[in-house]
Amino acid sequence: MTATKDRPRTPPDLEPEREVDFGRYLDALVARWWLPVAGLVIGAAIGYFLALGAKDVYRAQATVYVGTPFGPNGANPLNTIATNPNTVGQVARGQQTLQEVARSSGMSLRELRAGVSTRPIKSGGPKTAPNQLYAVTVEGPKRGEVNAAAAAIADRIVAVTGGYAKFKINTFKTQIATDQQQLDGIDAQADQVRAQLNNASQTERLTLGTLLLTMEQRRGTLEQDRLQARQLLALAEQVELPRVIQQGVAAKATARSPRNSVVVAGLIGLIVGLLAALLWEPVAARAKSD
Repeated sequence: MTATKDRPRTPPDLEPEREVDFGRYLDALVARWWLPVAGLVIGAAIGYFLALGAKDVYRAQATVYVGTPFGPNGANPLNTIATNPNTVGQVARGQQTLQEVARSSGMSLRELRAGVSTRPIKSGGPKTAPNQLYAVTVEGPKRGEVNAAAAAIADRIVAVTGGYAKFKINTFKTQIATDQQQLDGIDAQADQVRAQLNNASQTERLTLGTLLLTMEQRRGTLEQDRLQARQLLALAEQVELPRVIQQGVAAKATARSPRNSVVVAGLIGLIVGLLAALLWEPVAARAKSD
């Protein structure tokens, strides 16, 4: 017996089927060309009218510096409410803040809840260092109200985070004033002692000279204390004290760009029209069979 060998099967050629499918799709698009065109035109028109009907939005962005608090001697930074990364956002969007800002600016609570946002402004320092600068943004329908709201929220953040620095500033100013008062008293007393030297005896001169020396030593101590207090005061005012770096100025930010709206809506309409042209015949055939 001779064994018969199976001939290898030739894989089916799918190219003709692909060409048929492609040709069928192309015929469907050509036969119903008006559907993509109509979708493009209608979509562009809808996008244009939506852009015209969109209300103008004003946006104001203030920049707030929350400060870097240091210890009483100015040596080591401290962890306070100002260094907490959540403080600014919670203060800006807190219910008490929004109610106060609504009364002062004229914006409604609903507009403020939707339009107030904050974000940290990254610096070139270490990643572990707390953020010092924050952007406070307010959006709303009226320029004046947006300006007032941005300023009020920024001031509120400064007031909440600046308590420690303000206390230090008042303390240093009081210390400097006290030192100056004592220095003035020493100067007046020294003038009186010098006036007595002319008519004093030798023993009295020795006593008065010792008193003047003590006064000068006390003066040196007070001047050193005053100098240190002035340096710490400068640190508190320039570094630790929060402040508004840049006031927010409202500028128009249109909700929708007419050109972008027309392009996007027209593209969506074109895609819908193409799908309608391709699916027209299968859907119609199924409807007839049903």
